[in-house]
Amino acid sequence: MAPMKQNGNASALMNSASFLRLQHQNLREGSWDFSGSEPRSQESREASEEPGSYEGEGDSGYAYDGASTSQPSPSMLDIDDHEDILHPLREAANRVGREVEKFAEVLDEYNPLKAADDIEREGMALDLIELCHGIALETVERLRDQHTSYGRKKDGSRWRKKMRGFKINQDMDEEMDDADENPTDLVPLPNSTTVDDLRRWEEESQTWDLLHRFAQIIISVGHSEGEPAKSSHTTNRYSSEREVWVDFLQGDRTAFERDTILRWLKDTADDSGEDIDVLVQELQQNAERGDIIAHGWLHTKAAIKNQKRIHVWPSTIDPSSPDVQKRHLNSTKTEPLVTQLDPDATTRQGRKLEAQDQYFERAIWLGCYELLRRGKSMHDIKEWCRDRTEIWRAVSMSGLPDSNTEDVESAPAYTSTALWRRMCFALARQGGADEYERAVYGILSGDFSSVEPVCRTWNDHLFAHYNSLLRCQFEAYLSEKESGRVPTDVTSGFETFDAVQFHGGATGNVGRKVVDSLKRHPKTSEEAKKPMKVLQGIIVGNFASKFVYAQGLALSREANQKTESLLLPKFEDYSELDDFDSYISLEDHDSIRVLAHMYLVYKSLGMSFYADDQVAVENILVAYINFLRLAGKEELIPLYAAQLSEERCYDVLSRTLIDVVDLDQRIVQIKLMRDLGLDVQRFVVLQTTNLLAEYPDTSAGFPADTDFEILEKSGEGGGTMKRIKPGVIGEVIERSDMLLIRSLEWHLLVDGLWSATFRAGITLYKRFFKNVKLAAANMLAASLPSFEICQSKSAIYLQEELDWPGMESEDDFEDVTERHDEDEVRRGLLKRHMVAEAQSYREFESLMFALQRIQDAGNHLEMLVINDDPKIRKEIRLGLFALLGNLRQHMGAIFSRKWLTTSQEDEPQFQLIREAYLPEVILAFDNILHLSGAILSRDNLLESINLSTIIAAEDSDLADMFVKKGRMEELVQTFAEDSTALLEATGPGRGKKGTSKKLKELGWTRDIWDIKM
Repeated sequence: MAPMKQNGNASALMNSASFLRLQHQNLREGSWDFSGSEPRSQESREASEEPGSYEGEGDSGYAYDGASTSQPSPSMLDIDDHEDILHPLREAANRVGREVEKFAEVLDEYNPLKAADDIEREGMALDLIELCHGIALETVERLRDQHTSYGRKKDGSRWRKKMRGFKINQDMDEEMDDADENPTDLVPLPNSTTVDDLRRWEEESQTWDLLHRFAQIIISVGHSEGEPAKSSHTTNRYSSEREVWVDFLQGDRTAFERDTILRWLKDTADDSGEDIDVLVQELQQNAERGDIIAHGWLHTKAAIKNQKRIHVWPSTIDPSSPDVQKRHLNSTKTEPLVTQLDPDATTRQGRKLEAQDQYFERAIWLGCYELLRRGKSMHDIKEWCRDRTEIWRAVSMSGLPDSNTEDVESAPAYTSTALWRRMCFALARQGGADEYERAVYGILSGDFSSVEPVCRTWNDHLFAHYNSLLRCQFEAYLSEKESGRVPTDVTSGFETFDAVQFHGGATGNVGRKVVDSLKRHPKTSEEAKKPMKVLQGIIVGNFASKFVYAQGLALSREANQKTESLLLPKFEDYSELDDFDSYISLEDHDSIRVLAHMYLVYKSLGMSFYADDQVAVENILVAYINFLRLAGKEELIPLYAAQLSEERCYDVLSRTLIDVVDLDQRIVQIKLMRDLGLDVQRFVVLQTTNLLAEYPDTSAGFPADTDFEILEKSGEGGGTMKRIKPGVIGEVIERSDMLLIRSLEWHLLVDGLWSATFRAGITLYKRFFKNVKLAAANMLAASLPSFEICQSKSAIYLQEELDWPGMESEDDFEDVTERHDEDEVRRGLLKRHMVAEAQSYREFESLMFALQRIQDAGNHLEMLVINDDPKIRKEIRLGLFALLGNLRQHMGAIFSRKWLTTSQEDEPQFQLIREAYLPEVILAFDNILHLSGAILSRDNLLESINLSTIIAAEDSDLADMFVKKGRMEELVQTFAEDSTALLEATGPGRGKKGTSKKLKELGWTRDIWDIKM
């Protein structure tokens, strides 16, 4: 808030510490108290102190708070306790404060509004995504340093418990479960952040990575005008399947998108997953092999040898032998044991391995699954299997062409891969003793149902779906374009999985169908509702355009649940929300931040948003802007507001910056707007216009006619003697009035707007005086005195800073037609016009200053009554003397026949204000003169009697006004009491002090009242 200045002599009166308490509270900046709150020290912004400006965050929406207003008003945030609301917001801002600022810095550097053409704008969009991704990665690394030991071990224990999947030994499992539930080696968590923060930032980092990959696709397609890119390879019958795979991806956008999603899923799994060796370590420990990770099924092999030695069986044991069936069992004597050690033995014989070797087998297949899931190259897979002397497993996986296939020369012949894929599918559906073995072959063959059982997360399920879709699409491509590579005489007898038909055929958005299916799947339904998964889903499913629109509607509906929102307007139809199951809440500020920047990226890439409803679409950005305001990041608001449509930009700025009250911060805001090319004049004018529209004056009639009173009867003897009512101006300022005054303070920071500033000020004064809101009028007079407005704005019009004496100098008010210099003529006419525009504002100001001095004088008179200390009484009299001098100046302006009778526009309320205020103010002025005549000087009594001359002047309508208001009798009685008091003051024994020089010059003398009895 602009500094509230005390006027003139009032602050200079009180030199005694004991008398400082007499200074009226309305003259001090720190004295302003708002309804329902205790006085607090001034801060740079007051949204934390009062119900939120235009908007403050409530339970689930936005509302104005009209706590002190007499009429209901539309609101954005429904607020019960603004402090309770802002505290968690400040915590959220502090938790990610630096990241929020970094995002703003990135947007400022790569602001799409600065782009010269579409090419540059697209490049900026990619840079923006990349830098946002970098911020997320940097945060992830920082949080990992704090939480990896805790989070990864906790996740790993849960995962390893899931991986065991089958009971081997009940006692062993219970011990392992207890260890999982009560890990002893987890480090304590820091207080500032949590493991959940780490996970959320990891997901955000993955979201930016995915968006960057898809943005590149959008740009490449846009440059080719929707035509598929031509293949850089020319395939023939001698081309390797790797070359055919590359040609397939380059010639089909859908395939390229699906491959992009798969590569993203593989990269994220590799980045966020636990090390594979660590992942399988517990299973291998349960295999009771010590540090040996190779050499196959050691325990089963030993058991077979032992059985042969005990029973003297031949080198090849016949599993169909009754003796073998009866005696050849595992160590627990519960399951038949295999008799051979080839990889197919368990499937072929229907027998089991020793329990330890089952753990070992599970560990091997788990490792192979993770290697494929994380997109490791065939070289890495071979090395991993070779270390465990299981190279045959790598060989069985070597027929898969993809972007990580490096050894082209060793790739299998194309005639064998079609059959190989079908064999993998058969193993996935019908073979394998372990679900991870079936999952491995399911990935290789493009099957889904065999991979699904081992999927834990939303990402895993999405991987299974898109892997099967891409393999199926490649199979169809080969059948159509490379039919020789899929010989029907070889493959016709074997089944394959048709993923496209599984998802309802090629028609429609298959990606959207996959994403929606994950929302319904019992294992992923909860995770699919998480905000980052929602955002990743709209990218994967290519329905960002429609979702952004629907999300804007969802924010509007949430904001308008309790009260009408001004920032997020209400819509008549919310039926579009039925298209989606999950939306981001207004309270999820982190996700709103991500979505807001995603929206700016999509906008820069030229996306046409569904239904072309700009208001709904921009709600996302507006919701983030409001979070910045509530979190105390107002300096970032102009940057984001500039991204909005022109009309909404200024509307949002006017509503969200109203609580910036520190002068330096306001200046910074104006500079930021100018740097962004925004019209600061439009901003400040709209701010006041919006407030006047949203807080209309709905009071009936003219309340000041009956409610304005300064004098009250003394209550002694039923006489007519009156005194000034204490606290006549009051202290409580309604929220709406305070906001209106704040909006006018912004005018001082902008060049020009002379007419707009004074017109708005006059409107506020009329409103305040009509409704007897004297505390608000007092605040307006203190915050925006007319001389400050004149000094701050005159230079832009007159090329020099002038005060009112300079504006009203006689040289400029001479007959300008007698001048010969056209510039001087224009200057003189302009000054006349400017003075005329400010006249009514200055007249209202004089009334307010007069009321201030009347109240202060009444306080002084009261203190003289109750205080007997001679020193203090002397100080009071000195203060009263100074107050009277200042009061005479303002009353002189009020007594003018022109006071509120002339204006550039028709103002019928001016006469009503004159009639409501002037009789009471004149009587109060007379009362003060009357009382001070006995305390200070009898000259004051002479002056009170002279008021009758002023009122009865021919060019004055004051007498008629007293008659009209029925107060002429009261006025006559008052003048009679003044005469009696003067008569008594000059009677026998009274002092003979001479009349003051000033009164003598006016022809006044007490001698005519010096009556000899």
